[in-house]
Amino acid sequence: MFDTVGGGALVASAGAVRSGGRLASIAEPGVPGSTDVFARMDRADLTAVTALAEAGLLTVRVGAVFPLEKAAEAQRAFATGNITGKVVLEIG
Repeated sequence: MFDTVGGGALVASAGAVRSGGRLASIAEPGVPGSTDVFARMDRADLTAVTALAEAGLLTVRVGAVFPLEKAAEAQRAFATGNITGKVVLEIG
């Protein structure tokens, strides 16, 4: 499990990790039993992450998709806490 949310999400969902699985976080350092993950924002790292995503080895859980003109509605929906995953704004 890879936590990008913080605010207790890693601890709350740790039971969903299969036996032998790993916990990692970029948002909530210091959680016992997890690995803190930090990334440098350089071209080589971003290129490597892009390659992983294009190979289908890196996925993001999308909870809702909104057109750009409904960004305010997307923000309100996100604020409810009822969306599991990322909120995406579509452009074009």
